[in-house]
Amino acid sequence: MFNSQVLEVATGLIFVFLLLSVACSGIKEVIARVSNMRAKTLENGIRTMLADPNDAITSKLLQSHLIAGTAPPGEKPSYVSSRNFALALFDVLAPAAPGQSRTIQDLKTGIANLPDTRVRTTVLALIDSAQGNADLARQRVENWYDDTMDRVSGWYKRRAQQIIFVVGLVLCVLLNGDTLMIVHELWNDEALRSAVVAEAQERASAATVTSGKDDSLADVTQYIRDASAPPIGWSFSGNGARGLPESWGWLWKIIGILMTSVAIAMGAPFWFDLLNKIVNLRLTGTPPPDSRQPAGA
Repeated sequence: MFNSQVLEVATGLIFVFLLLSVACSGIKEVIARVSNMRAKTLENGIRTMLADPNDAITSKLLQSHLIAGTAPPGEKPSYVSSRNFALALFDVLAPAAPGQSRTIQDLKTGIANLPDTRVRTTVLALIDSAQGNADLARQRVENWYDDTMDRVSGWYKRRAQQIIFVVGLVLCVLLNGDTLMIVHELWNDEALRSAVVAEAQERASAATVTSGKDDSLADVTQYIRDASAPPIGWSFSGNGARGLPESWGWLWKIIGILMTSVAIAMGAPFWFDLLNKIVNLRLTGTPPPDSRQPAGA
């Protein structure tokens, strides 16, 4: 059962999904760096948090040395700690006079500079809940920021997933990454299936001796460069599974490519974990009968 043809095809298919996911993740990272996507997402998150569409507060906040000093010159930060955010916000709302400490009353007065009534009410409630303790007031704002950044992280992940899907779709069209065709190739070509399964098993086994998942994913990336006969690619020499389809064959080709694109969007870590589970399942095999059980039990 555990060495069945179906399980081998599933292992090979998951491995191909992993390879394509790693490639698309790498392309996505390049796009994110070039477009400065993390910094823009962070800025939009802070602007939304402060309900500040005109940048009356956000721009001053990001120009604060506590925040601007964490990024290379001329660039905007892609990460801001909750402590630095709270301190920078207090500096913008109620700049401390030289030689004097900022008081809770100073903060309450400065809150009037916030552009949105709802935000003013929120920040004022956070300050009031500190009961006159400036450090506790800062912690309240830090918690507010952390909660907001959890949602902003979700925005970034969804945006990144959309990019990976589009990149994956383009890559699948270029490489003929058709799930239906891959299953057909693995099912009917025993030599190809055995080679892909062996490579998948080797990469999954390597994960047990590496220090972490990132190292193993790097190994998989290297395999993408070294792979000689993956079950993908176009063939223009005939009308086989890898050739250009005819008539209704285009419908199945589009469906197969879309299936692979959706699978790629699930991310390399997902397929890496699943590959390890299915390879371990295959290697485990059927457990021997319990010797303590009487015969025929």
